[in-house]
Amino acid sequence: MKALNCPLCELDLEKEKIFYADQSFIVLRTKTLKGHRERIMIVYRKHEHTIPYKAVERALDILSKIGRKVFSYTPKFVIMDSTFATINDHWHLVASDLDPKSEDFNQILATRWIKVVDNTIPEEGEV
Repeated sequence: MKALNCPLCELDLEKEKIFYADQSFIVLRTKTLKGHRERIMIVYRKHEHTIPYKAVERALDILSKIGRKVFSYTPKFVIMDSTFATINDHWHLVASDLDPKSEDFNQILATRWIKVVDNTIPEEGEV
């Protein structure tokens, strides 16, 4: 189900840098990097404002795993709440490094972090 005039529903996936996709979610580079080396988001494929808790847990797991690879250049990255999201009616989360020179560093600090991923600690199951 797509909504008219929703930038996330109307993404041209042929032109996007996609890191992961399945029937429920897509992980892709954000439209603007805001001075970061990399910035990614996970988007729910259906146009929904909220999604079930189990889906949120799965999204966090996917974004953490993909983020470990994408942000391998930094010791930590964060998955942020949608406090300052420019698109408020389509569920998505953004993950970012913590570059103090980025355009949105103060905004990142002012945003509630859902998860901080420490790349210096191997993920469970990794060797």
